[in-house]
Amino acid sequence: NQYMILNFFFFFQAEDGIRDAQESRGLGDVYKRQVSILTMLGARYVAGIRKEVEEWEKKLNLIAEIIDEWLTCQRQWMYLENIFSAEDIQKQLPAESAKFTQVDKFWKDIMVKTAKKPIVAEACGGDDVLKKFQLNNNILDDIQKGLENYLETKRSAFPRFYFLSNDELLEILSQTRNPHAVQNHLRKCFDNINKIKFTDIE
Repeated sequence: NQYMILNFFFFFQAEDGIRDAQESRGLGDVYKRQVSILTMLGARYVAGIRKEVEEWEKKLNLIAEIIDEWLTCQRQWMYLENIFSAEDIQKQLPAESAKFTQVDKFWKDIMVKTAKKPIVAEACGGDDVLKKFQLNNNILDDIQKGLENYLETKRSAFPRFYFLSNDELLEILSQTRNPHAVQNHLRKCFDNINKIKFTDIE
């Protein structure tokens, strides 16, 4: 059965275990199989196996939808994981941090489970998997909105922060106890200021 042989492969990092997954030949292979199924359904001699072919059409449609949600979750998780690993951000955004912890657990659990048996058809074999990814992607969207609102309050309080990108501003805010974190961004915030010299006051 050629539709069962697609596998995931995984990237690992020492501190967290599984980092991310990619379908072994790309999502394009699922689409190719969908095209093959549609071709079969249009064939003259499909009557004897139509029921089986239609079942595979449903399975492949579900797999494609799950992988799409899976990759969306992966992209958002990888971006936000770097942000919410900072203790200062966790303290300043406790609600969003708690939500991210929930998604982080879901992500790592499903990645570990899939790594043990990386067969696409089994990993993507149920409506419950799709619903779980959709739920967690909605939570990640809420976290992203909360993060953007937080950055907007900082920019409103200090308008020169509007000259910085979100990532640049987050780099500063994630190191609130380190005044030197602003050094790399001074030129964007102030004309003719490249560096500040810090001195200890006794």
